[in-house]
Amino acid sequence: MPVLRVLAALGSIALVAYVVVKAARHVDFSQLEWWPLALAAPPAIAWWVLLARGWALLITGHANRKDIRQWCRTQALRYLPGGIWAPVSRATIVEGGLVDRVATVGAENIVALCCALAIGALGLALGGRPAYAPGVLLVLLPVLAKRMLGERISLPEDRVRRATVNGVAAFVLYALSAIAVQSAVSGWSHPLEVAGAAGIAWGAGLVVIIAPGGIGIREIVYVGLMGTVLPSGDAALAAVAMRLVMVAAELGVLVAAR
Repeated sequence: MPVLRVLAALGSIALVAYVVVKAARHVDFSQLEWWPLALAAPPAIAWWVLLARGWALLITGHANRKDIRQWCRTQALRYLPGGIWAPVSRATIVEGGLVDRVATVGAENIVALCCALAIGALGLALGGRPAYAPGVLLVLLPVLAKRMLGERISLPEDRVRRATVNGVAAFVLYALSAIAVQSAVSGWSHPLEVAGAAGIAWGAGLVVIIAPGGIGIREIVYVGLMGTVLPSGDAALAAVAMRLVMVAAELGVLVAAR
């Protein structure tokens, strides 16, 4: 078992490292300011750690290194063809019956999706697109869903609530990182729209499971949402650079949590 754990860790690191190298090939670094990218790194790392912490909160009700490490390793599998292997692999380590396993993995994804879309909707609404304002209410959906299901699933409501609060904090950090990345391309303009577009785009990438890791989908949605306030070339370059920063943060956390 120790040998298998080492091999699993090395395989996960190699897979994410490959994605980092591949993303870097599509970034023209000569068009970027470096110091905003340096500012983008800490919130990106903290965002990734909080996502892992959210899984631990759902599993045991508190953050612990074991569950965080398992999440980081299995999350790398989302880059494999099909895009479903990360949640499927996590379902195998959840205690309980099939319903409990599916409910826990489903809750993790619903919490992340609702928090990303809520933060995205808030940013776009504050940036001058009030039609997105109702989307902020999505942050209430995970807890409401648990109350509707009641005792049919054993996942405690307090865990869902804590994971949701954790998710909101995570995607606030994600938005801050996205603002810093976009500023490396086009300056510190339209930060609210950038934060909003980044959150919505992340959610779109999660939903479209046929795209491993949301690659391509998030970039397309981000450019589409930012097309009204920034040149499409600036938004596209920032979208790819954002992918690079986030995956590099993932690789750093994965190595540290091995």
